Amino acid sequence: MKKIFTFSLIITSLFVVTSCDKGFEEVNKNPNDPTSVSADLLLPHGIRNTVGIYWGGNDVYTLGQDVGSGFSQHVARIQYTDIDQYNIQTNVIDDTWRDLYIESQADYQRVINLGKTANNENYQAIGLIMRSWTFSILTDTYGDIPYKDAIQGTEGKLLTKYDAQKDVYVGLVADLKMASDLINTKTVNATADILFAGNMSRWKKFANSLSLKLLTKMLGKTDAGIDVKTEIERILKDPVKYPVFTSYDDAAVMTFLTDAPNNNPINQNRKSRDDFRISTSLLTRLQATGDGRLPIYVLKPDAGGDYKGVPNGLDVTEANALGLSKTSKIGTYFVQATSPAVIMSYSELLFLKAEAAYKGVTLAGDAAKLYDDAVKASFAQYKLTPTADFLKAIAYKGGTEGFKQIIEQKWIALFGQGIEAWTEVRRTGYPVLMVPKINFNDNIIPTRLPYPSSEESLNGANMTAALKGAKNDKKMKMWWMM
Repeated sequence: MKKIFTFSLIITSLFVVTSCDKGFEEVNKNPNDPTSVSADLLLPHGIRNTVGIYWGGNDVYTLGQDVGSGFSQHVARIQYTDIDQYNIQTNVIDDTWRDLYIESQADYQRVINLGKTANNENYQAIGLIMRSWTFSILTDTYGDIPYKDAIQGTEGKLLTKYDAQKDVYVGLVADLKMASDLINTKTVNATADILFAGNMSRWKKFANSLSLKLLTKMLGKTDAGIDVKTEIERILKDPVKYPVFTSYDDAAVMTFLTDAPNNNPINQNRKSRDDFRISTSLLTRLQATGDGRLPIYVLKPDAGGDYKGVPNGLDVTEANALGLSKTSKIGTYFVQATSPAVIMSYSELLFLKAEAAYKGVTLAGDAAKLYDDAVKASFAQYKLTPTADFLKAIAYKGGTEGFKQIIEQKWIALFGQGIEAWTEVRRTGYPVLMVPKINFNDNIIPTRLPYPSSEESLNGANMTAALKGAKNDKKMKMWWMM
């Protein structure tokens, strides 16, 4: 009886409300609770949210720092080492999924829709580009994901089907081409565009550079569903229609402000935490070749002495025994309030072209020269010039060894871009990294994050279908893995 009464009360209330004077709804509008929001308000929030998740985050455990930079062994934990042992906290798994879909993607989809309503193709393009980048983070982190049916809650699609990772990649390439083709001379709010300040030429270069990144990961996959080489050549042979980065000044880099919440998320993290140190895996490689980026990437210990890294996944007691003041922190360049967050660099683009050239895409250029230029571009990013001795130490050898060099130097250049560095380790197997002695993943560097608990409880049937009988674990093979 109680349920019937409640339902009847609701119906009665609705009848009463709809029977009231038509002016009632106007009188009761809250001027501080707008029913519509402009693209200029949505775009900064979406960009800041996605970049914050990708680059770092100011929580105790984060996707960018712990999973990305930690699993790629750029950094290591000296306290709370459980996540460095692949014991991943639920909040990292659940919050990443939630925030990228509900916060970032919802914003970008609204920007696209508002762009269509206003007949402003440039807002549509920006929304598509940022939506595509965010989807690439999601699929590279979890594998198969909701893509075609995603972000359509207002249209009644609440239980979304998952798309295979290869189909997500094909869709993203098409979306980025559409975005590049949409871009024209119409203006966007430079203040709202906190990435490129309304410079649509740079947005166009980002769209095509990001497309090349996705296509290079697809290169050599026989079940890609599209002619990957032809798509790469479409971009490379027409730099006027499909321009890409040509210098670091073109790169997708987020510039932060001095004060919270608009400061660099790693800077905010460091105000209350001191958990991260340089990993010995990266430090030994930098030292072995006399790499001039070493003092940018790494600080000498506060207590004095030479650089000292921390092995990944140590027991808490072992890690603590090394001493906070006796081990090397991440370089000052990366932890300031206004430190830039790199989404995609010019150096990364050159490494991608070097890989494409190695795999037979002649329009990409010469693999050896592209490799050399990519390394120099990484140095130039920090206003450095590599020495002749260093360039000799890492000189391109060609063949299989040359491919290993491309990926290892790319891994070094991706310092700070933890998710992308982890992706390259998973995708190629290079550089060869030692699995921590203490680990919770059967001696395997995690290949993905499990789907979040929210999907299991709210969208379980579609999640189960996506798993195809496999376990929702950290060992499932990603489609682009070699």
